[in-house]
Amino acid sequence: MREPLLPMEAYTIDVGEGNRWIGHPTQPHGWFSVTHIAMRVASLPPERRQWFLDTLPEGILPEPGRRPTHVCHDCPPPTDPIAVAAEQLRVVAEDMERDGCFEMAYTTVSAAGRLAATVDPSGTLSACNHLARIVRQLGETREAEALYEGVVPEAQQRGYPSVAGYALVGLGNLAMMRGNRPAQLSFYTEALQLAPQGTGLEAAARWGLMNHALSTNSLADALIHGWRAYDLSVTAEERAGILSNLASVAYRAGFVDQAVDGYARALSMAVAPRVWLSVASAAAPAAGAAGRDLLLEQLERDGRQHSAAAGPFESSEWLLGLANGWMSVGRRDAAERCARQGRALAQLHEFHEVVYRLDRVLTQIATRSVTLSSPGPTPDPSELPAAAQRGLARLSAVEH
Repeated sequence: MREPLLPMEAYTIDVGEGNRWIGHPTQPHGWFSVTHIAMRVASLPPERRQWFLDTLPEGILPEPGRRPTHVCHDCPPPTDPIAVAAEQLRVVAEDMERDGCFEMAYTTVSAAGRLAATVDPSGTLSACNHLARIVRQLGETREAEALYEGVVPEAQQRGYPSVAGYALVGLGNLAMMRGNRPAQLSFYTEALQLAPQGTGLEAAARWGLMNHALSTNSLADALIHGWRAYDLSVTAEERAGILSNLASVAYRAGFVDQAVDGYARALSMAVAPRVWLSVASAAAPAAGAAGRDLLLEQLERDGRQHSAAAGPFESSEWLLGLANGWMSVGRRDAAERCARQGRALAQLHEFHEVVYRLDRVLTQIATRSVTLSSPGPTPDPSELPAAAQRGLARLSAVEH
């Protein structure tokens, strides 16, 4: 595992040379303080840590009742003050992630893991899963894979199947990014088998299974897993991502206008740049199929702003979606621009399936085999299976 950066180094990288936070409603200065506190308390001898925490001003850390995502469902919440503080630090780190401050998040979660190591074994493994998620967003997929693979056997050996399940979901996400569908299905299925019913782990596993079903055109299965994941989700960020995937189901089934409407609802829910880009990457081809040039222009213009605070995978997929959308309306120049930018980014980070799909776009452009797409007649919903009819009807009823 790579060493975390010092707080000031992490802050400098996250803010960037141009200070991307000017005029932004969220300012990372308070997060720098938390990152510094996390590293400082983790560097103290164990017997001095509680004393240091007791000296902190009120309000520096979240209320003890808040917990980070991907926690252990197989044991009660921690009661040891140091373990509670470790989770509080991870809660703040998730806020850092949402706004693209990944280096500060990595330093903070690294410190939280060191704190939990002395008092909370399940918290230590959960922190490892958290670190893996952060480095995956940084584009360091091999490092993320090694972390997840280390968690699975240890969590199972210690009797924390839900922690192992979250690591398996993480491995499934990596397999999806690499285009390895059999591995993707295997990891998500195993995670679902380990998930206590009604938990965040069940939602995460079903979300993965929905994406796998979508990639194999198993639309009824995608709707079943997707709405179950949606009902279990607790944040607007999660719901935006799931709703976007459900809109993709409608698009695959030929309901283009309904799909565009679903994507618009998901974009209105998406706050985090990486989530917005993920939704936009799926919305762009549907906008192209519907001939919505103005929407494509908005997705590219707003996406340029969001991409500065997102990970390379989301950015490369957003560019792929735009390339396909522009191709559908006959804008070869815009399609080629997006495709070349996306391919360079995907190649750098070894996102093989994204590279392959962008190569196909570039080949079509080079051979001038691009054809304007126009949505055909909308299928008759009554001809769909009953589960698909219910799922599509519910998609149209979701409020902003």
